Amino acid sequence: MITPATRGPDIAPKIQAAPLTTAGRVAEVLRVSPAALFVDIDGTLSPTVASPYEARVGPECGAALRRLSAHLAAVCVLTGRPADEAWRLVGVSEAIYLGNHGIETWYQGELLRPAGIERFHARLARAQSMLRHALSNVPGLIFEDKGIGFAIHYGRAPSVGDDVIAAARSVARRRGLQVIPRTDHVEVRAPVKGDKGTALQKLATTRRLRSLVVIGDDSVDIPAFEAARAYALASGATALRIGVGRRLHDLAPVDLWVADTDAVCALLSDAADELSG
Repeated sequence: MITPATRGPDIAPKIQAAPLTTAGRVAEVLRVSPAALFVDIDGTLSPTVASPYEARVGPECGAALRRLSAHLAAVCVLTGRPADEAWRLVGVSEAIYLGNHGIETWYQGELLRPAGIERFHARLARAQSMLRHALSNVPGLIFEDKGIGFAIHYGRAPSVGDDVIAAARSVARRRGLQVIPRTDHVEVRAPVKGDKGTALQKLATTRRLRSLVVIGDDSVDIPAFEAARAYALASGATALRIGVGRRLHDLAPVDLWVADTDAVCALLSDAADELSG
């Protein structure tokens, strides 16, 4: 029991505020306007699945993003998926979709891609046809068209990953195409530069953000985490970086961790409650 102080105010009991919850920390950062949220899809808003066509974003996540957009300068879905596909999957029209790792943008019905990308379509189609034929006997592969390229997913048969990557490099090299190995797939795409970090830096600079929250789960999100810190150091803004799951626990430069996609959706919903309150 705390008894009244008897020797003056210098020995009065100190009353400390309760520590902020994770949602409270997110809301505290996002209250500093202009603010933006950058969030990945696969492994962050949607559980990781073997096939990209099986991914689903729950309605509670979409509702939370929609509510957050009413308070923020931008809600950005920063994903490896094509930007227009990301919009169809998440379904929040107020958001900005930075797709194909930030190389393209979908916003309010308009898709923006790098100029001149069309001249690679025939080469990409030919490369995909050759690889489908060359890898036809490899079980468990899934081909995904991505607009500026295509991906070959081998998550159902991870032991063949090295062979798939080698085949992709052999075919792409002769056609001037870019090959990028990912965690459980390989991308063949037009030789355009950019990643999630470049996209985040550009939007943060353009919008003159004073605060930003970045949420991701995979190695492709590391450039976004690093860019958020670099922007904050250069501009004086506040950045909060949140990792999801355990895949990057020893690698990613993040400030907080949450367990899984369910925790992300709950966090976004609670943060929206905090900002609304």
